[in-house]
Amino acid sequence: MWKNSSAAREPIYDREDPDDYINLLFCKAWKFAVELTKDHNPVYVRKQNLAFVLKIYGPDQNIDNAEVVAMASGAKIISNEFMSPDGFAINDCGGEALCIRAFRRYLVNQLTNLTKGYKETIFRRNPFGRIMMKEGYKFVFVTNCSPMGDCKNFDAQFYNALKNRECFNVKNGGSEIKNNTQKNSRGKVNFDMTKCGMLHQYRRMALDHVPDQCIVPEPELMPFLSPIVAPSAKLALRNVVGFQGGLLSNLIDNIYFPEFYVGRAFDEVAMPRALYGRLQGFKFPAGISVKTPEIHRLTWKPSRMADKTTIYSFAWCEGCHLDVIRADVGKVVEMLKPADIKDISEEMLRAYDSREIKSASPSQFCSYNYYEAFTEVLKALDMKVDSYLKLKKSATVYQDGKQAVVNAFKQKGLGNWPKRIVIPNF
Repeated sequence: MWKNSSAAREPIYDREDPDDYINLLFCKAWKFAVELTKDHNPVYVRKQNLAFVLKIYGPDQNIDNAEVVAMASGAKIISNEFMSPDGFAINDCGGEALCIRAFRRYLVNQLTNLTKGYKETIFRRNPFGRIMMKEGYKFVFVTNCSPMGDCKNFDAQFYNALKNRECFNVKNGGSEIKNNTQKNSRGKVNFDMTKCGMLHQYRRMALDHVPDQCIVPEPELMPFLSPIVAPSAKLALRNVVGFQGGLLSNLIDNIYFPEFYVGRAFDEVAMPRALYGRLQGFKFPAGISVKTPEIHRLTWKPSRMADKTTIYSFAWCEGCHLDVIRADVGKVVEMLKPADIKDISEEMLRAYDSREIKSASPSQFCSYNYYEAFTEVLKALDMKVDSYLKLKKSATVYQDGKQAVVNAFKQKGLGNWPKRIVIPNF
């Protein structure tokens, strides 16, 4: 096991409450993350924006029925110059986005088990040959911090003073916004309510390791923004089209998370507004609707293990190994740096960075490798294999739902979904 000063920031477990299911659920996930990464260089596996997907089988409120099947951590995105159409680089290495990627790869692994006749799979075939999830399974999403974007678009002191009622219609999950800003005793406007519900984008990735920010796009800010929407918006989209993604929509029904568990920066108005409230009231096409999951506040918060935003992310799912990814290039890197870098010169750190970038390789969770694994399932099912883009477009219901969400944001005056600047060509 790696030992250095980060050990002092390991989470404390003596605060577990055996009668608090939410407490125990996050404890179990966090312990799993610590155990999985304990033999890795701590410089590369700092836990920021840590997200999990847990499989729950059997009765609720029994912690023994919960199992981590996908996990990721990260807080940064790719630099524009490293985006590529070959699908080898991962654009969004934030914890939530990477975790969903890992979850989809987990689903492909489960489908592979089905095609091989293994009993250890969540899927089955019905009498008509349709692939369906076995009864009794559900998945929940757990994150130690509120997703960037509209989920974090609140002012805690301002809300506490107003009791969350003067500026929101809380009956509809905060989806109806009243423009009613107030000034404090110093004459300063506490909170800009006009930004609530708006679509946020990442600021462009900076190579100087400063933290990324998700902000509301404004004309004068466009040159500084990346064409990647904030995690809050992506989660809202997936509460409509499902978390299985476009490719898997060709084989299985939509998969939704009925429960979200959120840690730091939790706000009881901002969370439901960001995840589903701002899309409510829009007239979606027949068969498409926005799901309204339960959102729970985590009652157990371990110590933060990363003092500063790290350039590295990591991802794992059941059936795959742990990948350590350098976010600015979106690829897996060798862990070259020593465990304690406080005495390393800036020149040496730049040399390490250069070597990492030059030797970077595609992650097993990148779009191309995910597509390759998915096509193996298609071959095993004697189904037609087509290009990545054609397979995604063939999921017409999924694509219709995605376009409906884009239209909803635009028609409700909440912003324009950014267009991709690099189109996959594999």
